[in-house]
Amino acid sequence: MPAVPLLTATIETALNKVLSLDPDAAPKLSQLQGKRLIVELDDLQQRFALVFSTRVDVLALADAPGPAGDDECIIKTRLSVLPSLRDTSQLTRLIKSGELEVNGELAIAQAFSGLLQSLNIDLEEQLAIRTNDVIAHELFGLAAKAQAQLQKAGRKAEAILGSALT
Repeated sequence: MPAVPLLTATIETALNKVLSLDPDAAPKLSQLQGKRLIVELDDLQQRFALVFSTRVDVLALADAPGPAGDDECIIKTRLSVLPSLRDTSQLTRLIKSGELEVNGELAIAQAFSGLLQSLNIDLEEQLAIRTNDVIAHELFGLAAKAQAQLQKAGRKAEAILGSALT
């Protein structure tokens, strides 16, 4: 299987699986139904379309899209800029600096970003479905204790290092 179709299939499968784990995602996804978000990545020379219905279809586009329609948003950027798009306060700066071009309905991109940011997946519940409640609860309890111990050790190491440097 060529690399681009494999990539789009992987992104599509992962995205739909993650969305299916949050019961509140379906109503938010329905607000995007019939709309398209096109992402052009200049550094990879690739274009992808996210087509929204009751799920998200990810398609590779061979040709540059024409002007954006009423139900489309076209974002042109580089792969390294994508993480910055999570912070909507940075959009104006990115557009002014030329790192981001947006054509069409910006509300589509904002709605999709909001959908991803609002995901609330209960990992303990997902594990309990595959094992049982007791095992899931115990594992997450151990993980929380381990995290607390690691944070405590990090703070202690930071204090020791700080006092050694001063």
